[in-house]
This record gives sequence, C-alpha cells and structure tokens, in this order.
Amino acid sequence: MKLVFAILIGIFSSNSFATEASHANTDYSKIQKQHTARILQQKSTNEEILKANCKYESDISEKPPAKKIALTFDDGPIPGHTEDILAVLKKHQAPATFFIVGEHAKAHPRLLELILSDQHHLIGNHSWDHPNFHELTVTDQLSEITKTESLLQETGEKLFRYPFGNSSCEANQIVKSHNYKIVGWHVDSCDWAFSQNGEMNIADRALCGVTPENIDDYVGHVVSQIKKRNGGIVLLHETHRYSIMKLDELLTKLEQEGYQFSSILDKEFSTSLK
Repeated sequence: MKLVFAILIGIFSSNSFATEASHANTDYSKIQKQHTARILQQKSTNEEILKANCKYESDISEKPPAKKIALTFDDGPIPGHTEDILAVLKKHQAPATFFIVGEHAKAHPRLLELILSDQHHLIGNHSWDHPNFHELTVTDQLSEITKTESLLQETGEKLFRYPFGNSSCEANQIVKSHNYKIVGWHVDSCDWAFSQNGEMNIADRALCGVTPENIDDYVGHVVSQIKKRNGGIVLLHETHRYSIMKLDELLTKLEQEGYQFSSILDKEFSTSLK
C-alpha cells in the first residue's frame, strides 16, 4: 500500500496543474501538494497512530443528516471570487460558512462586510496566513489562531478550520480554550486538484476517487462524492476560479437530486462539530 502511494507522489510531482494566478499572494502549487500529502498520509498510516498524535481534523466519520448539505468555502476573502460566490448562493438561497484567512480579511475588509451583510452566512477562523500547523511551533500555532480571532471578533458560535485539516494536540487545546468548534468535512470536493481548464492529473484522480466517467466532469465528481455520504459538510475553496465558475451548475444539480442546503449550525449537524 505504501509503495502505491509513493508512486502516486512521484506522478503528482511531475504533473501538477496548480497554475491559477488570480490571487498573487497564494502559492497554489504548495496548497495542492499539502492536500495531496494529507490524503497520502491518512491512507498509508494506521488510524490509531494518527488519532494519538492529533494529526488531522479533516474527514468527519459521523454520518451526516440525510439529504442535507452545509456548504463551506475556505481561504478567502478574494476580490472577484467572493462576490461571485455570494451571487450564486443568493440565487439558490443557500447559506454557507466562509473560513477566513486573517491576512486576506485585513487586506479586503469590504468583502468580509459583504459576507456578513447576508445573515444566512457565517464566518470562521482559518488561521492568519494559511500555514501547515504540522510545521509550526506551539507559539506560532497560538499566534495563527489569535491574530485572526482578534480581527474577526466573532459573535455567537465560534468556528475554526485547520488549513489542509492539519492539526496538532497542542493546537486543539488552544482552539478549545478559545471556545471554538473545530470543523472538518464529510466531502472534499477536491476543487484544489482541478486546473483552470477542469483537468486533473493521474495521481490526484486516484487520491480523490475520480471515476472514469467524471475525469473531465468536476460537477459530476462532486455530486458523486456527496451521494456516497448522502449529504454532509462540503469542502470548497474561494481560490480556484474554475470551481467557482461551476458553482451554479453544481448547486442546480444538487437541487435536482433532492438535496437541501443548510447552515452548519443547524441542530442536525451538531454531532459533526468537535
């Protein structure tokens, strides 16, 4: 099994599609590699070892409420992207949770206000500059959490999501001591693995479970993953223009399949938050 994933790493390294350049401060290649590394380690390491070391707060094992979807968008706000996402959500009357990167919010406070102007939407803390918490000292982990906390000044339920889902036992204690709920996901859209043209390299197809009929069909892939869980919290990103362009099509398809859009704070999702 480990040999298979080692081969996939090699394929991934030579076939990266992370070429988006719509946000100058974002290294898409690094983001793609971190997501890939997370999935590889989760698949190749004993689950009990990962739990003992608090390595990941990403995939949610609890069963989601049937036919209910909670949309979440990470890494914003981003000019030109946030506005388009909000317009599609408004069209479908779909609430969403935006996990905010502090330095982006500081640079674009108007977009943060725009999100909060719709009372259906929520914001959550997604660190200050989107680091890999596995590579940080405890002091730096604390700073990443509290700098964004001070900027957002959340009221009501406080929500936190780790960049890449990469956590630590020390950071979990910090997050809990600041009264945050940790939010993972039932469904990873793998939008981070699709290029601007909707293409995905061979390694990521395997990691994301893309079936042959969905190789060139982002919407079809995401819907198929949601069907496997029959709903749930869905991980999406503000950073990838292609998936934003496909958002209206995705929500329309989900509605046709009988899914309902819900807030992450709806009672039915309470067991999915930590």
